[in-house]
Amino acid sequence: MLPTLVIFLSAFLLFMVQLLMGKLLLPWFGGSPAVWTTCMLFFQVLLLGGYSYAHGLSKLSGKSQGRIHGSLLAFAVLLLGIAWWRWGSPLIPDDSWLPENSEAPQKQILLLLLVSIGLPFFLLSSTSPLIQYWQGQEMEESKTWRLYAISNIGSLLGLLSYPFLVERFLSVQTQAIAWAIAFTFFALGVIALARKPRAAPQPALTALETPDSPPTVLTLASWLLLPMTTSAMLLAVTNELCQEVAAVPFLWMLPLTLYLLSFIICFDRPAWYHRRFFLFAGAIATVAVLITASLGIRIKIPIHAASFGLFLFLFCMIGHGELVRLRPATSRLTLFYLMVSLGGALGGLFISLLAPLLFNNFWEFNIIATIAWALLGILLLREKDSLFHRGDWWQLVFLLAFIFYFVIRLGSELFRNGDHGFPRNPLLHAVLALLLAWAIGFTLRQTRFAQSKYWPRLAVVLVIFVAECFLMWRVRDDQKGTLVAERNFYGALKVSIEPAISNALPARVQLTHGNINHGFQYLDQELAQLPVSYYGEDSGVELAIQRHPRRLSHPPRPLRIGVLGLGAGTVAAYGEKGDLVRFYEINPAVVNYSLREEPYFSYLANSPATTEVREGDARLTLARELAAGEPGRFDVLVLDAFSSDSVPAHLLTREAFELYQNCLRDEESVIAINISNRFLDFRDLIGSQSELLGYFPLIVQVRELSITKTPSSWVILSKHFPFLQDEVVIERAFPNIPQRKVIWTDNFSNLFQILRW
Repeated sequence: MLPTLVIFLSAFLLFMVQLLMGKLLLPWFGGSPAVWTTCMLFFQVLLLGGYSYAHGLSKLSGKSQGRIHGSLLAFAVLLLGIAWWRWGSPLIPDDSWLPENSEAPQKQILLLLLVSIGLPFFLLSSTSPLIQYWQGQEMEESKTWRLYAISNIGSLLGLLSYPFLVERFLSVQTQAIAWAIAFTFFALGVIALARKPRAAPQPALTALETPDSPPTVLTLASWLLLPMTTSAMLLAVTNELCQEVAAVPFLWMLPLTLYLLSFIICFDRPAWYHRRFFLFAGAIATVAVLITASLGIRIKIPIHAASFGLFLFLFCMIGHGELVRLRPATSRLTLFYLMVSLGGALGGLFISLLAPLLFNNFWEFNIIATIAWALLGILLLREKDSLFHRGDWWQLVFLLAFIFYFVIRLGSELFRNGDHGFPRNPLLHAVLALLLAWAIGFTLRQTRFAQSKYWPRLAVVLVIFVAECFLMWRVRDDQKGTLVAERNFYGALKVSIEPAISNALPARVQLTHGNINHGFQYLDQELAQLPVSYYGEDSGVELAIQRHPRRLSHPPRPLRIGVLGLGAGTVAAYGEKGDLVRFYEINPAVVNYSLREEPYFSYLANSPATTEVREGDARLTLARELAAGEPGRFDVLVLDAFSSDSVPAHLLTREAFELYQNCLRDEESVIAINISNRFLDFRDLIGSQSELLGYFPLIVQVRELSITKTPSSWVILSKHFPFLQDEVVIERAFPNIPQRKVIWTDNFSNLFQILRW
């Protein structure tokens, strides 16, 4: 009973501290989705370290194992106590650790995690393989492997309980204290197990294993590559979701839950993994999710999440199911876990560190899907008795029809030239795909090909071909008119020349973050200094600045305008002589586009106002200015710090709005918030937050498209009665009366409350 409890508690604490530290560090580094992938890299590397430690420790005598492990656990508890005394929290570093700038964020995150939870996490990660090894000497092999499933159940419960229970009812400080206390009890339990005398290890062999049959090179490679692809795909899917919606614990939890669920099923109920079903369903899900990814900005988030979630679950079931089929006897258990953890760490390393250096966009999703199918093809086709060699004719036709449909749809996009070329009718594509698949399938059936060993190879090749087609399509589409494309910690950026769209939208240079337009500037010199896009004529920011009492006074008084998020710098076009327009931008690449010697966007350079750019997270920078006695004293504070369509939740909490209020000049000051978003409706959230601070919220919407207008939604917050009663304001804005109370804090934010279903 004690071993099971200790393993369960260790896994629960592992994932609880991952979410806690990810939530803590998120606002320190701008709310970027890369915060979580960097955290995951740290956790996977330490997991590898823990498994390596367990493997090495298993080679020692029982007494030595107990003494070494017990001493390290006691030291870890002591370190938590020292941290509590120095920082006022056992896990949360004090303000002296806050990042000073946005350079090298990965290094800063890794250092913070190492200092705060390095040793405790390392020891927690070694618990499952070490105790399984100890218990493997005393119980049946099947029961030993079941302990691994129990470990994953603990991880899953830690994940599910965090956003719905822990995060909602406990402050971050209370969470850290509770975690430290639980870790202390865990350490006592492990020390009790370590002191228990045990016999010398006796290797237990399966029917497939003899003392002289170590794992083959292919088996070792499979232990490494299968978990590497599932780990990499977990992070790739998390990136795809978080960059378009929000970097919040819920969207970290969803992919990780599916990943762990596949581990639990495969290790606890191996018989539930039916190769034929999962391979067939996985192939279809792969093709389906590729089209979902390419149409991301045109579909709603529930469909987006469901498509990626189903694909990830099937993908992980295949990878982990094949991994379980290759698991060794308990005599090589620690080596097996060492290779699995190494594969997971390599997957995390590829997504977190290598992919941003190698690619200028999020191509790794397509690449990992292709690599995984190629690997599975090699593994399965080498097994002579594999069901993969015995396909059914109807499966072949269905799979071919599904693939051909998307190939034809893709062709209609790739080879369309204006209004001519390949037709784009989806129904016609479906009919053509079905007829083509039936004809090929019928022909192959006549030659008995469908019952041969060749058609599964064809299926694998076709799935890989489709994955590469979609990758080429995305790369080709991304290169149209591109001046610069790059990717860094804060996302994927592209500056491109966009051709004219009729008379409503002349040729322009545009900044794209992910899939979302983040501002543009017309190439025509007469139009180049016009405020356009979300900030153009009739927009909320135009109303907040041009109808501000200081602007309307006689003579006009200078304005101090603060802008959270630089984009193309369009707001600078509203600046007049004597004004100050200060931008807060965390992404160095975005800053470079406006401040380089020959800028892509000249709004800042050509503005008659004084313009400044403060690099770093906007909230942290504002707080530093306030603490130094140099608040911005802004008349207008503009919030538009989206990454793609992802929302930095830490900029919309109650504490953040209290900070904004302290950075304003006086009662005449207003706050303008861009709430244009495909997936999330911020009206109740902003309305509820403004009521707490005594502001009156107004909605300003632009629905038409013209040279100076782009459809947008803004909320303006004001306490100043003359501004609220201005006739132009009354004409163009309407009150935002929240339908329900939605309050976000630094301790709790619930994405479901504002989701557009």
